[in-house]
Order: sequence, then structure tokens, then C-alpha cells
Amino acid sequence: MVKVRLETSREHIAELARLRDPIGAVEELVWNALDADAGRVVVVLERNDLGGVERVRVEDDGSGMSAEQCEEYFRPIGASWKKSAQGTPVKKRALHGKNGRGRVRAFALGVQVRWTSVSDGIAGRQRLVIESDRHCMDEFDISEPEPTTAPPGTLFEAFGSAQLDVLAEERTRSSLTAAFATYLEKYPDVRIEYDGHELDPSSEQLHVRNYALNLDGERAGEPAQLKVIEWRKPVTRALFLCDGEGMSRIQLKPGIQAPGFEFTAHLQWPGFDELDADELAFAEWAPSGVPAEVVAMAREHLRSHFRSRVDERRREQVGQWQEEGIYPYAGEPADERERAERETFDAVATTVVRHLPRYTRARKTTFALLRSVLAHEPGDVLRIAEELFTLSKQEQEELARLLDRTPLSALIKASAAATDRLDFLAALEHLVFDGGARQRVKEHGELHRILEKECWVFGEEYGLHASDRSLNEVLRQHCRLLGREDLVPAETVVMEDGRRGRVDLMLSQAARRGKGERHHLVVELKRPTTVLTMTEFGQINSYAQAVVNADRYRDAAVTWDFWLVGNNMDEGLRQLAHQHDRMPGCALSQPRFRIWVRTWGEIIEDCQERLRFYGEQLEYQSSTEHAMDYLVREHADAVSELVADGTIPSPRSVGTADIAQ
Repeated sequence: MVKVRLETSREHIAELARLRDPIGAVEELVWNALDADAGRVVVVLERNDLGGVERVRVEDDGSGMSAEQCEEYFRPIGASWKKSAQGTPVKKRALHGKNGRGRVRAFALGVQVRWTSVSDGIAGRQRLVIESDRHCMDEFDISEPEPTTAPPGTLFEAFGSAQLDVLAEERTRSSLTAAFATYLEKYPDVRIEYDGHELDPSSEQLHVRNYALNLDGERAGEPAQLKVIEWRKPVTRALFLCDGEGMSRIQLKPGIQAPGFEFTAHLQWPGFDELDADELAFAEWAPSGVPAEVVAMAREHLRSHFRSRVDERRREQVGQWQEEGIYPYAGEPADERERAERETFDAVATTVVRHLPRYTRARKTTFALLRSVLAHEPGDVLRIAEELFTLSKQEQEELARLLDRTPLSALIKASAAATDRLDFLAALEHLVFDGGARQRVKEHGELHRILEKECWVFGEEYGLHASDRSLNEVLRQHCRLLGREDLVPAETVVMEDGRRGRVDLMLSQAARRGKGERHHLVVELKRPTTVLTMTEFGQINSYAQAVVNADRYRDAAVTWDFWLVGNNMDEGLRQLAHQHDRMPGCALSQPRFRIWVRTWGEIIEDCQERLRFYGEQLEYQSSTEHAMDYLVREHADAVSELVADGTIPSPRSVGTADIAQ
């Protein structure tokens, strides 16, 4: 028997052995078998009565190790016969290991390790045994060779480890499949069997894409190739640095974020042949140099690849949902707003796909709810997605990055505001002009309650400050705006005829015109069937006189507009409101106040003109259905009686039809 001592310290050997990495040890042993011309490698996991892995065997049909070769194989550490070889001994296949470390990795699989090898040598076919244990990892006992008739090959066995159960996990087999993928593709006659299953990369690969990395400067003549493989099952993500033959030299972390993808990347470049394992391991940390540039370029291609794959995967997933009939949109987008809404829906839905309910009906309901949120409250989509799907921290961060990276949510919100206004104008037209509706609509019961929430109709610069209040309340609000609580009226303010007046809406400009200046708008609404006459004009004129002529307010730097609004007016009032020296609609103009007589037709036309640009850009044309949807959704209390008696058409409930199915 020959005893061979490794030419290094035991501490160094223990470090190289990586005792807590049994998967890596199996991988190294399989590579050693392939480098010995094995056509078939079998990894057997032996289990105890409780199902735990207690022993590992790796058997191959390679050329084995002769007695003459063993000392060379086992004595030097950090060196290997493979460095000077041009290929495997017989078949001249590309070699993987060149650093002479695989034999010490075996100690991660057991306290005792043993190789039984059969080879053809000068003296004929012989069998020998190499043994060692973890207590003296720098010593290997090599038996005297014995004649044998057994076929060539090597059997490795490891005993006495209690931490091998990880080898039985499905992820381990998937990771080994990924590690040997390019080799098995290059040499299709090779077979690797692991725990009763043959490694078959082609059946496990979901998507493969190759990229050429064009290098500049002195390395321009040595192109690099990047192969990205996406796997169906979980694998250990890795960036394999491969030599010019495509053999993996070292494994790095990918260095990118790609949530939802199981992948490995294989970077092949002839320049890696010139570097040893330590130089390759630190290539990514080098401040400069071609290897570092190649690795950086590969990672940038990986980022670009997965950005593209995210979009492709979304389209594939959406196509599947459309085939299943659960996608909440039909046909092509009607306008830019819906197109943006769909893009955001697709982004959110595909991010949370693994949290969706299993059953088709439940998924359809979930999608209808998500669509409703996007249509009406897009700013809440992230919060609702977190609450609805209980996302992991990584998924929350990815979804937040996705929504931050695109302005779709803001676009939907702005588009929704514009289309809601177009829908409201269509609804308002129906209320004040439709023959049946205009007979039923009352100024206080419905019209007033609706418009106090839609003050933009009277101008973007106004905000509501009082609704259906007495003149005293109007002036009280005015004093508060001025910051003059001392001016709040104690006595009752009355009109010229002594009656207490009530105004429908009082609006104030959001911004001051100048220091101490304010402008207010008071709106008096009349039901659509009322024809405005001098009587109604006299009423709003009395409001104006009562407000602006009160002694305590007369000197305040405030201006007022009073609007009398109806469907039509008689000829006398029309002449007063359309004089050649005033703007159309201005019936009375004084230094501190003006009185306007305006029809709903004029107001709606002005609003439509303001919104025309948005309607054209969004390619949006409101329909009666859309208008009624909006009216009932936003003003349900005000129009409930009109819906109940059929005065206005019963609306579609957004998402209700989908949810009910």
C-alpha cells in the first residue's frame, strides 16, 4: 500500500473541501467522471429507514485510474494533469476541471470516502482502492493493484455523514441539470443519472436565448457568447464562466434581479482559458481589465433580456386569460385611456399571478374588482394589491418599482378625470334637455345636490364654500375667507322686500387676486322647465344688493359674480342679458359685482370646449350608458328617485355583470 500526502496544509484542504456544500461535491465528482471519458454516470442516494440520505455512491464507466496515475492525481493540490491535456484521454472531449480540487470536495459527502477504480494498464486490467477520512484529509491510502475482469470505471462511496438530506430535494436535481446542460447538449451520447432520474436539460428548459457580445479593442477578434436558459423548476441561479470550448470554469452569482424567473446564464469566452480559478472568481471585482468588462457586459445583457421577457410573459399570460374567458376587457382598447388602463392591469395581474384564486370563477371576480379599482382609484392599486393578495416583500417592491417606472397610474387618473367630466356633461344634458327628465328634475332635490359636487362646471378656479344657505351664511363664509371673524354679521341680512334670501351655491376662487382681494361666485339654479323672466332676475338682483350694500362689507376689497341659470329665458330678459357693450350673458355690471343670466346650453358648450382637446386625444366619445354609469356611481343619493321611476335609464353597474357571472 502506498500512502500519498497532499502537498499543502490541512487548514487549506479543509477550506477547499467546502464541507457544507454536498451538492457542489456531487457536481465535482460527476465532472471528474466525465473528464475520465465516462459515457454514463450514475449517482445513487442510499436512504435509511426514516427516508434520510445516509450514503452516496457515484459510479461511472470511464477509463478509471491506474496505479501509475494515482500518485499524480492525488498528491499535488491546486494542480492537475488536465492543465496540459488537450482533451479527455480517449475521446478527446473538452475537459472541465483543471485545478486539482475535486478530490478534496468529496469530504463534504462523508467522514470516510473511498474510490474503487478499474483501469487498463501496462500489466493488464487492474483494480485498486483509494481511501481517506475527514480527520486526515491530506492523506490518501492507495491499495496495491489487483488483477480483475470487471469493466473499467470508478465507483466513489462516502460514509458517515448526517447532513445529506438536501441531496434528495427536487431542487438539487434541477440545479445539477442546469449545471450540466451545456455539456449534455455538446455531447448528446453522454448520460447522467441522479437518484433514479436521468438528467434531461431539454425537457426542463422553458426558454433559451443566445447573445453575441461584441468586444472592442484588443479583444475584438475573440467574441463572447452568452446563453440564457430559463428553467421550468427552481434552480440555483448562476452565471457560469466558460472557456472557449464551452466548459464551465467557475460559477458566479448572476448579479441581477429577475423576480419570477428560474435561470442560469453561461458566458463563453476564450479569454477565460488564460485565467486560473482564483483569477476568474475575482474577475468581477477587478477595477479594470477585459475579463471584468466581459462579465459586466454579460450582466447588462441579462438585465435587458429579462426586461424583454417580462413583457413577453405578460403577453403570453394575458393571451391565456383571454382564451379562458376571464380577462376583464374585450376587443381592442376604445381609446388611449383604456389602453393605459389595460397596460397597468396586465402589469399588476401578472405580478400577483401566483396569488390568484385557483378556480376560474373566483379569478374572474378578482379581475373584475381589480379593473374597477384601476378605472376609479388607480392611485390605490398598490395598497389594494398588497391587502388582496398578501404579497411578499420582494413582490411588493417589484410592483412598486413597476408602477414607479411607468406613469400609467397617473395617466389613468388624469384620463379618468377627463372622461368622467365628459360623461357628466352628457348626463347633465340628459337631465336638463331630455323631454321626460326635464319635467321631473327639481332644482333643489336633484340638480342642486348634483352640482355642488361638480363645481368645475362653473369654472376651474372656484371651490365650493356654501350650498343652499341663507345670505347670513354666505357672508359668514366670506368673512372667514378674509380672516375677519369680527365682521361676521350678528343681525339678519335681508333683501329689499324684507325677506330672508337663500342662495343655491356660493363659490370662491382658490387663489387671491391680490393682497386682501377675493372674488366670489353665487349661483342661483332654476329647474329646467322654468322660463327665466324679469321676476327671477329681480330675485338674484335682490341677493346681490343685500350682500354688497351692507354697510360693514361695502369697503372690503371683494368682487362678486351672481349667476342666474336656467334652460331658457323670455325675450325681455334676453335683451337685457345681451347688450352690445357687455359680454354675452352679463345683464348688470357694477364696480363691485356683476349679474349674469346663463342657459344650461351655454354652460355645457363652454365646458365641452374646455374638454374638447382631452376628448380628442383620448379618442373618447361619451355614450348614454357611460353617462348614466357615472351619474349613478357618483350621485346615487341625488338621482335614486329618478332611477326608480324610470326618468333616467337604468345604468350598467361597472364590473357587476362580470362579478355576477
